[in-house]
Amino acid sequence: MRAWVWALPAAGAATIAATVMVSCGASPSALHRSGSRGAGNHVVTAAERGSGRSGSMTVTDPYAAGSKLRRTEYHLRDGYTKRVIIPGGAYVAAEDIAICGQAGQRYPDNGFAGTGLPCTPVLHIVEVFYHQRAGDLAGRYRPHRDVEVTEIARGRGRYLTVGHIDHGALVAVEYYWANGEHLTVRLRGDVLIDHIRLLTTAGRLGAAVTRHG
Repeated sequence: MRAWVWALPAAGAATIAATVMVSCGASPSALHRSGSRGAGNHVVTAAERGSGRSGSMTVTDPYAAGSKLRRTEYHLRDGYTKRVIIPGGAYVAAEDIAICGQAGQRYPDNGFAGTGLPCTPVLHIVEVFYHQRAGDLAGRYRPHRDVEVTEIARGRGRYLTVGHIDHGALVAVEYYWANGEHLTVRLRGDVLIDHIRLLTTAGRLGAAVTRHG
């Protein structure tokens, strides 16, 4: 689902020792319906603008204010689900960075050019390594195949990830917070997300994707 940006100074042999569990044939988690005020199960559909094939998303979840993020799940068009578990939870105050690195520099291991976003500090320093060669809206699995991967976040900092959020188009992202809040963000499934800005300050529950180019 993500390919490591090898040019990062934080990369090293220690990052390869991930705690990884992979199972094939399992169905992704059912998406919950909204219906409660305050902490509970909420669903939003990401509004979009622009016409490019890649984009950045901003998610606002005021019901999670002051709470720690315990788990995130990414559901892809090709049936792939990536679950990131954060032991003890963590206050995530900035971006979930999928693609960072020097702006415009192309990284041959993942097929993407750097966005100029900072790669540190990181909360998630380990990735399941998938060579994708290039970002592909259809994803890695052809034909469609249900695959679930679980990773354990091992790191410090406010950024959830370094590497790719996905190897194909996201159709949903789920956030599970320590206060019981569960937010599902649905996407159209035809955009490659390079990073997600997650806000838990006062505001209106929602999500927006700005397509590049």
